Amino acid sequence: MSELFSVLLPLWRGDDPAHFRAAYHSATSAQELKPAQVVISVDGELTPALEQALAEVAGDAVVVRGDTHGGLAKTLARGLAACEHEIVARCDADDLCHPQRFAKQIPYLRENSLDLLGCAMRELRENAAGEYAPGSLRTRPSEAGEIARYARSHNPFQHPTVVFRRSAVEAAGGYLDLPLLEDYWLWVRMLNSGAKVANLPDALVDYRVSRALYRRRGGLKLLRSDIAFQRRLIACGFVGPLTAARNLALRTTYRLVPARVRDVAYHALVERSGRTKNKSK
Repeated sequence: MSELFSVLLPLWRGDDPAHFRAAYHSATSAQELKPAQVVISVDGELTPALEQALAEVAGDAVVVRGDTHGGLAKTLARGLAACEHEIVARCDADDLCHPQRFAKQIPYLRENSLDLLGCAMRELRENAAGEYAPGSLRTRPSEAGEIARYARSHNPFQHPTVVFRRSAVEAAGGYLDLPLLEDYWLWVRMLNSGAKVANLPDALVDYRVSRALYRRRGGLKLLRSDIAFQRRLIACGFVGPLTAARNLALRTTYRLVPARVRDVAYHALVERSGRTKNKSK
């Protein structure tokens, strides 16, 4: 059976050129099972340094551009439309794929007739010197039933790790704008539409955690996104009002506490929950 698949990688001016080069290499030439196509979707104007880095790989990739900064959902929707293959693997411009990632995920998705497959990932945490070192393991529940239950309170897939069927994503409505929650909202709609899903326990991606990451995850803008998201979950019947209220109470606290506390809270409440779900099986 054919193993042809596309890689979808978004890029915007906030990305680091060196990290982008490393991420691109990790998802292409370093892979045991190499993609047939790479689509780089550019979100607005890039820095000169990023333009140079992009030019180095543009001959081997399909590059699609948005004239202005439109956000991740629009960027991914535009890139997905340019993907030629039914199976699409998501990668980010600052994370590193392990060499065996696609060799494990693509056959597993096909052989089990899955629509969406994620995996665990290992943090690369930035220190005061600007260097990255291995950190915590981020896991998610593996089986469909546990994934659906977990999704009522937490994002059940780690976006940089997923591979999916393009047709299943499009049938669920594709990527829709909802700041920092675009992927979570897509997964919920896929689950509601009966998509077959799973997570591998293997850590196949190294995820950069910069010192600024948790500062960006706070504030009123993202709290408003949380409120809109919980309303959507109620409207589509995925959760009831009490679950939504509990979720929102936790997320309000999470968005408004200092960044250092947000970091600790994330690992205590979200990552510990994911590990507990996996151990319970």
